[in-house]
Amino acid sequence: MPLRRALLWGAPVAFMVALFYWPLLNVFNLALGPGINGSVPNEVSVWPVLWFTVWQALVSTIICLVLGIPGAYILYRKSFRGSAFLKSLITVPFMLPSLVVAIAVTEAGSLIGGIEPVAAIIFANVFANYAVVVRNIGSQWQTLDIATEEEAEVSGAGRFRTALRVSLPQLRSSIRASSAIIVLYCASAYGIVLSLGGGQVNTLETAISISVLERLDLAHASLLALLQITFCLLAFYVSRWGGTNPLSFLPSNHKAKRVDKRDAPAILFSFTVISLLVVMPLLLVLSRGFISSSGAFTLDNFFLLDSKGSRDLLNITFLEASFNSLRNLIIASVIAMVLGILVAYLLAEQARQRHRTKTDFLGITLDAAFLLPIGVSSVVIGVGYLVTLTGDIAWLRSSLLLVPIVQSIFAIPLVVRIIYPSLLAIDVSSREQAMTDGAKNSQLFWHIDLALIKPVMKTALAFSALVSIGEFGVANLLTYSDQATIPVLMYQLISRPGGQNYGMALAVASILTLLTILIVFSFSRENAKTSRKKQVARQDVL
Repeated sequence: MPLRRALLWGAPVAFMVALFYWPLLNVFNLALGPGINGSVPNEVSVWPVLWFTVWQALVSTIICLVLGIPGAYILYRKSFRGSAFLKSLITVPFMLPSLVVAIAVTEAGSLIGGIEPVAAIIFANVFANYAVVVRNIGSQWQTLDIATEEEAEVSGAGRFRTALRVSLPQLRSSIRASSAIIVLYCASAYGIVLSLGGGQVNTLETAISISVLERLDLAHASLLALLQITFCLLAFYVSRWGGTNPLSFLPSNHKAKRVDKRDAPAILFSFTVISLLVVMPLLLVLSRGFISSSGAFTLDNFFLLDSKGSRDLLNITFLEASFNSLRNLIIASVIAMVLGILVAYLLAEQARQRHRTKTDFLGITLDAAFLLPIGVSSVVIGVGYLVTLTGDIAWLRSSLLLVPIVQSIFAIPLVVRIIYPSLLAIDVSSREQAMTDGAKNSQLFWHIDLALIKPVMKTALAFSALVSIGEFGVANLLTYSDQATIPVLMYQLISRPGGQNYGMALAVASILTLLTILIVFSFSRENAKTSRKKQVARQDVL
């Protein structure tokens, strides 16, 4: 690696080592220390919690696959009017804050008289992760050679048999990757389990929060965190080993065949699933904030956001919490964008060098090092900071910068996943022409690379903002009274009885859902424009 590029790696590597890997290592050290075992008296039992974490994640994943594979076929293998809209729509739950997902599931369950906690948690997991199956498997499915499927159909095989015997075996890598990433997300669904479990069931993450917030036992929390880290890193490794990337945000350039009568069963099944699993909860969470307890249209829930709830339940108002969240959002987004763009650029340079030297071990290692926060839950990192920030540096716990810095760690992988493919997709000829004219690497970056990916940078900024504003695990562990964020106040409201409190939570959920919808659809439209421009340019060249 050239010296200049090695020096540029210094800032992001030092940031991740000091603020991610060091707290993580301290969790390992404390968890593996003397006297710690799985049967600590008066604590949350470890093995039943581990079993439920694994069980609910596996069940949720299987349901996602059963419901999502037909959707992947219809939305990516076939073409029809409105398919792009549906692709964007199913992505919204994946980007929603976990507490908003929990409220959406609660509202959907109220239509049938309520859902028991375990079923509600699985429903929420499937609702949030359905898009992972559809988008990841569908992206690979549309690249398969259609000739083998046509030969099977000519030989008398129906659509279902062709998909089962011909297509799905070729999709093993994306199915494996999708399954692993969903298991990872379900095992890390802190806000969902905490709000829907009702204290009756616990995963490793909620058990960690109980040990920290209620029992003040960091040693036992570290033991649970070690199990969580091990499980999630295993899932993360399998997702990367699968050979596909569920976090890819590149638009599709592959042409699909029009639907026909033989696709009717898959269309009916997929449209029913999307309507009941995605559309209905979204509509409910969008509308219930405007409905009073008597069923009339009202804006009272929104006007109450300037109060502290029934009987002054909250320490601060939502407007004050919004200021805290906005401050965190700005700081976290700036850090994530600066470091994420730098990492994406360096990875792109490494990839270009790799094409010349045919070596890629270093690039893969660096890429994985900055994607690893995806495989570690925010609750575990929160415990890591509680363990690390002791003694002379304990004062850092009360710093206003702590929470946004941690949030930026989880936004950086998202920024890298959005920016990196766009940098690789830049036409080489424009860069080569500039180099022929004497342009330096820094000039290429500022005047060509950044100029061509401005729309993608806006998307990365918007998505990193969503990560910050919806993050709950770290904020719940590390914020204090007047520094609480919007998700922390939402949880305080939905965990206490009272129509006024829950109405306020519904109002905030409506706002966050609408914001997420606008960002996701704006990104999808920008992707579509970029894809059309590339197709036109390619046709002009031909």
